[in-house]
Amino acid sequence: MRHRPTVWLVIPVIALALLGGVLTWQQRHGHSRSFLEGDPVNGAFLFEAKGCSHCHAISGSGGHIASDLGGVTPFGSPNLGELVTSMWNHAPDMWRRMQEEGVQIAPMNEGEVRDLFAFLYLARYIDEPGDVARGRLLFESKGCIQCHAVRGQGGKIGPDLAAISGIDTPIEWAQALWNHAPAMEKNMSRVGVSWPHFEKSEMNDLLAYVREVVVGPRSEAKLLPADARHGRELFNKSCVVCHAVHGEGGHRGPDLTSAGQSPMSMVQFAGVMWNHSPQMYQAMNASGIQRPVFGGQEMADLMAFFNSLLYFEANGSVEAGRELFTSRGCGRCHGTNAQGTSLGPALGGRGRYFNSVALAAAFWRHGPEMYRRTETLGIPWPKLQENDLGDLFAFLNAKRE
Repeated sequence: MRHRPTVWLVIPVIALALLGGVLTWQQRHGHSRSFLEGDPVNGAFLFEAKGCSHCHAISGSGGHIASDLGGVTPFGSPNLGELVTSMWNHAPDMWRRMQEEGVQIAPMNEGEVRDLFAFLYLARYIDEPGDVARGRLLFESKGCIQCHAVRGQGGKIGPDLAAISGIDTPIEWAQALWNHAPAMEKNMSRVGVSWPHFEKSEMNDLLAYVREVVVGPRSEAKLLPADARHGRELFNKSCVVCHAVHGEGGHRGPDLTSAGQSPMSMVQFAGVMWNHSPQMYQAMNASGIQRPVFGGQEMADLMAFFNSLLYFEANGSVEAGRELFTSRGCGRCHGTNAQGTSLGPALGGRGRYFNSVALAAAFWRHGPEMYRRTETLGIPWPKLQENDLGDLFAFLNAKRE
């Protein structure tokens, strides 16, 4: 009985330590959830349940008041950043139209936004569009046609692209390029073709052409939701030997969280891996590292982990983001340093990270009230461009003194 007070003192201390650990984990990983981790089946249900289909169609099925969000449309096939900024910029008109149509503004939390974006991703919405005609030219000029045929026209070393299924979506495309790069390098040497490099949007154009050629069913749906935790385990098996994350890991390759390293889309990520594949293969051989081959869900999980590092989000400048935050009037309610005021809550320095999913969820949840307040204060609704997001996230995610 004499020791019982000590026990009762120890229990709260342990509980507080565990709580502190959980909070620390949440601070470090609270930004890790991305649209790749969403459930597209639930996203399809939410698209109906939240009233999106009243105004928007998916490849012609649904409402026709607003733009069609499926496939390549007259409005293009924008990426995630364009989707978020378009939602933001057109929100006042959207809310007014919903009121006229008698559609309730249904709130969505971050999990629901992830699921909805996962559904839209599978509708070929969340990635950069490519140009089919340019892709066809690249297929010929980069030497791909020396090994691959298209409907019988071209090389015979590799498979005819029209006979392949499951390579016309970003994740499967990246996996196929990585897995087959060593064999393709050997075949290129046989026919005297140098290793081609793809710059900027060229890989998007090439994939757009492949999409036109491939006739098999798309297979990306079975890869979502992806598992970022498993992706981290895959990264730690071999990638970490050469690549660091926040300074921890190898330094032969770039730190995946350093400024200037983030591709703007998963297709560009596939291009980066392709461009550097021969050098990476040589470095692995020199270090005795077995080159990993990805199958099944693994590339999707790895991409989900990269996305948890904001790898597929735009880079930006803290100072540019601060200027943007002030010039667009956000500081009027949230404070010049996003520290919060009596008119709006603090946004920065709260142990959480903003990305496109988090911004879309917060805006959809609080947007109508924000709009009413801007009208009351005489502040015009701020407009955002896609290239603003990187700066805005850099500012909001920066550590405060």
